[in-house]
Amino acid sequence: MTPRMVQLRRFRHLLYAWQNRLSPDETTLMVVIAMGVGVIGGFGAILFRWLVDVVQGLVLGRGEHTVELLETVPWWHTMLLPVLGAVIVGPLVHYLAREARGHGVPEVIGAIVFRGGVIRPIVAAVKIIASAITIACGGSVGREGPIVQIGAAMASGLGQWLHFSPQRLRTLIGCGAAAGIAATFNAPIAGAFFALEILLRDFAVVTFAPIIVASVIATAVSRHFLGEAPAFPVPGFQMNGPLELPLYLVLGLVVGLVSLVYVRTLYFAEDRFERLRFPTPLKPLLGAIPLGVLFLWFPQVYGVGYGSMVEALEGNLDLQLMAILIVVKLVAVCLTLGSGYSGGIFAPALFLGGMTGGACGALFNLVWPEFNVPVGAFAMVGMAALVGAATGGPLTAIIILFEMTGEYRVILPLMLTSVAAALVHRSFLEDSIFTYKFTLEGRRLDRGRESAILREYHAADIMDVNPGTIPLDEPLDAVIQRFLDTDHEHYYVTDERGRVSGVITIHDVKDVLHERHVGSVILAADLMQPARGVVEARDTLEDCLLRLGQEDAADLPVVVSDGDPILVGVVTRKAIFEVYNREVLHQEDQGIKLVHGEARMRDCVDLPEAYKVQVFFPPSRWLGQSLRELDLRRRYGISVLAVKHAQNPRNAQNELPDPDRVLEPGDRLIIVGHVDDLDRLLADGRDIAGLRLPRWSG
Repeated sequence: MTPRMVQLRRFRHLLYAWQNRLSPDETTLMVVIAMGVGVIGGFGAILFRWLVDVVQGLVLGRGEHTVELLETVPWWHTMLLPVLGAVIVGPLVHYLAREARGHGVPEVIGAIVFRGGVIRPIVAAVKIIASAITIACGGSVGREGPIVQIGAAMASGLGQWLHFSPQRLRTLIGCGAAAGIAATFNAPIAGAFFALEILLRDFAVVTFAPIIVASVIATAVSRHFLGEAPAFPVPGFQMNGPLELPLYLVLGLVVGLVSLVYVRTLYFAEDRFERLRFPTPLKPLLGAIPLGVLFLWFPQVYGVGYGSMVEALEGNLDLQLMAILIVVKLVAVCLTLGSGYSGGIFAPALFLGGMTGGACGALFNLVWPEFNVPVGAFAMVGMAALVGAATGGPLTAIIILFEMTGEYRVILPLMLTSVAAALVHRSFLEDSIFTYKFTLEGRRLDRGRESAILREYHAADIMDVNPGTIPLDEPLDAVIQRFLDTDHEHYYVTDERGRVSGVITIHDVKDVLHERHVGSVILAADLMQPARGVVEARDTLEDCLLRLGQEDAADLPVVVSDGDPILVGVVTRKAIFEVYNREVLHQEDQGIKLVHGEARMRDCVDLPEAYKVQVFFPPSRWLGQSLRELDLRRRYGISVLAVKHAQNPRNAQNELPDPDRVLEPGDRLIIVGHVDDLDRLLADGRDIAGLRLPRWSG
């Protein structure tokens, strides 16, 4: 063990001793840790910006105005710059940390919602290097998304080192992201609101206080080294009168449509590049060559593009150029992020919004010269509106632009336009640029983390596969005896094929107890009532919980409809809440719940950090192969704990895996592995009989 590691371990022990001695409340403890996260996030942002400048100085030259720098180098140099970035970034991301691919914020949200706040520390290192090279070599992306992922990864790594719970890890991720945004934009309020409004969606004091502290500390660190000047120095803007507000409202409608195109084209490009049969580590080369050609004609879209945005804010770009740059920037961003480079989407959104706003302002002056609206003010308002619409955080966007420019006099049109753009965007697409990725995968986050987790599970994952049933032709005497021998309040009635026919409750039996000499005449078919609230095996737990509420029931029959609704189990309200408690309230963190025996005893086995148990439906191409032939341990690094066979779904049991038994339709595997290996396995098995999502079991 190195001396540095010994010192770190001593520091951790001192922290534990302080916590045990003083017993601070949760908020105080998190505020203290957040101070450290703020320092780390602030220096991380400084390191990243310094690295971008160093790499750009090596490949192009130093300076903020890349348009002028590109004019000083030969045309072939300009074209080869993105190629150089591609050959470095592609293999670096593919082999070391695939989470660093793209803009990174969805990966942070995924860690918050689905991974208990766990982000691998190596992601921060790879993201810093890959994004710095991407931007310096011309990738049409921003610095802000990488900073969010870098800060979040470093904060998560600190929390994992301190053995924090998932809830604390999520708060630390918010602190790291807020620190990164605050330090990058010189905007402490915006950094905090970004974490609270977009990432965590949680304004509780125990979350709010540490994030504010981390944001303030990071901004103080950034200002000490980078100065206090706003990111975009702008001339003084002001409204000429309230009659301008309708023009800003029109701008909001236009910006909302542009944001919609921005989100959809970006993910369309990612999907198209993903489908191409080309070595994944080299896919950025497919975007690099056309990028180089674009830079020859439109150097304004090279890199972050802050210089061109300042030109728009100062009103120095004409209408035609700004309109063209909207399309060119969209193409450049899609080529960069779609092909596999690493970078953020904030700066492109600012660029697109600025050009859209500036073009609209110039157009208004052309059509109604009597208004003489300031084109720069429309560009500034457009920047905030597009960021707010695309990210789903209009409040954060308003604060970011206010802090970045220091301009308050256009706050009214800024607010009006941002809200209008957000409403237009949500009218056509409920997801933001950060959550649309999950929707395309079949996972919805629009109702919050708790609902997203319940949508990750399905009735088949938690149902009782041995429900009490009564055949249609069972006589009354036998039905009564069943209720006398058990504490069941109802039984489901099935026919000879296992189809659900109805339900008999104890109250139905009580109604005929006074009848004499009919015990063998009255059958179950005569007593039963229609079974309401039947759910499919593939229905999510959220669907089941809603159905339970509608029926005011304690359980629901689970069926598999292959022509006929065959009863395969029962899902109970209690089982759903057990999943909720485990995944949301963390009552059984990092454990495997093993259910066995008639007494339904539960044991808990601790898992290593970032390991999960999962119920997995094998894809169709695996059927007919044995576990030995599939060799999942070698291919994916996962282990099969048990197999639930499909031969008799009504009496399915977990069995130890037989390596030579071939998989059949309907078989389910209970597997364990690192979350990254499980995600890779899921990505390769997307044809899972309609169940495309990871279903974490604990």
